[in-house]
Amino acid sequence: MRRILLILFTFFSLSFAGKVFVIDVEGMTCKMCPIAVKKAISQVEGVRWVNVYLKNNVAVVVTEDRVNERDILEAIPKAGSYKGKLIGKYKF
Repeated sequence: MRRILLILFTFFSLSFAGKVFVIDVEGMTCKMCPIAVKKAISQVEGVRWVNVYLKNNVAVVVTEDRVNERDILEAIPKAGSYKGKLIGKYKF
């Protein structure tokens, strides 16, 4: 998992300035859950890229610099009975 995050961080740091949030998402149980969570996070203004992994219950979110973790964490429960917890934040 750390290897994936390092690759993503390197790619996006070369692409544009912003932030990367790594979020533990509780409550995902099926293949549709990551799709719902991804859609909810994508609707936050300033989100540039998001991917949600069911296997690890993790969401990786790349945003513009002005977005904070509260905006993302508040969007996750809107997708259903999910709860997000920030486990990593990187600025580049």
